[in-house]
Amino acid sequence: MKKVLIIVLAAILCPYIAMAQAKQIHLILDKYEKRKKVESIIISPAVLQMAGNGNYNASTKELLSKISEMRIVNVKEDAVEGTTPLRIIIRDDLDKVLISPKFSRVLKMQDGEELLELFVTKESDGVLVFLATSPKEFAVISIFGNIDKSVINAVMTGGIKVK
Repeated sequence: MKKVLIIVLAAILCPYIAMAQAKQIHLILDKYEKRKKVESIIISPAVLQMAGNGNYNASTKELLSKISEMRIVNVKEDAVEGTTPLRIIIRDDLDKVLISPKFSRVLKMQDGEELLELFVTKESDGVLVFLATSPKEFAVISIFGNIDKSVINAVMTGGIKVK
């Protein structure tokens, strides 16, 4: 009986744990987006819904319906806090969340001094996070929503273009 209760409790709490991970990413991006030398773009659910009503095929509309929000935060190389580059501070904050059992790194691509990484929550209702690091800037691109294999495949194959 205890095992059944634990399984039921875990099944009930899993969506809240995934939402907590997405919330942590939101809080980190909120913390830094208003700083000098930091650019921020938030694509709201309303804009995504309008895009989904456009002249797209059924698979694109289905894909857009799974995404609840997109956020992009770009930190310039000369953004500093004290004497520490802001991109290092933000990366450290993000690493505390992303380097955990709740996330998987599904892509790491190094090209000289440029690094692109892709992290995804292990639960489907969560967040997909790109980290693009170079000596000149640091960018965080996050996609929130029902992040299942179709969304990940679309991102990896260019079905969702992130610039």
